[in-house]
Amino acid sequence: MTDFAGMTQTSSSSPTAKIWRVVEGVVDSDEPVGPRGLGRKIHLDRSAVGRMLQHLADIDVLHRSSDGYVPGPRLITLGRVLAARDTLPDEVEPILADLVARFDETCYACAFHGDVAVFTHEIQSSKPLRLVVELGRPVPLYAGAAGRAILSALPEDHVREILGTDPLPRLERGTLGTVDEVLEAARHDRERGYSISYEERVPGGAAVAAPFFGAAGTCQGSLVYTSPVSRIETADVAEIGQAVAEAASALSVRLGHEPEAQR
Repeated sequence: MTDFAGMTQTSSSSPTAKIWRVVEGVVDSDEPVGPRGLGRKIHLDRSAVGRMLQHLADIDVLHRSSDGYVPGPRLITLGRVLAARDTLPDEVEPILADLVARFDETCYACAFHGDVAVFTHEIQSSKPLRLVVELGRPVPLYAGAAGRAILSALPEDHVREILGTDPLPRLERGTLGTVDEVLEAARHDRERGYSISYEERVPGGAAVAAPFFGAAGTCQGSLVYTSPVSRIETADVAEIGQAVAEAASALSVRLGHEPEAQR
């Protein structure tokens, strides 16, 4: 938490500092807050606090419930990104940059977070038509190469526990509909070393992904190459897959993972 006690009078009374005090006051509270109680807590005028709360709710940083204000979707998304990024080294961005420099397609790092995948890092393609994924948004593991690459690195009983029962919600026309279909695809991905998806989660989108591992040998997430289906259909998918798998392996080494052959 930011310590405002040491700020000068000028900085602590600036509009930006006041807004941060309001945001922190909401985040630090165990229950919804209103202008009066929050104003007393952070020593600001009630009416000014009310205006700031409303403005922050208007831009989805906060959410106004029937009982008061609570963290909103944009603040929650930011929290997910920061929490997931903490698990990855700074070297992930140059690894992604190398992939983008080679293929000029947008690439992402994706963290395995509970029973979902969270996109944490991106390097964009220079091409005007490209896939854009919102960082911090959780996505299901069964739909798309990013999540299925993670599933390919997990024991099958763990995959069944995560996915639950059939049918799986269909997100796009390419989404796999049953747990057995996902398990079969994950087995093939494991043998090949990378996952491929076509319009499983995003209409018109394709992806190639490979898992990366931490020092304990557990899957931490995946590196993901994305492009429109129209471009990947004319590309050398095997070359892309091998490059993504090698990049994921390099990231695993940075995370302290030792490949089986070196143990």
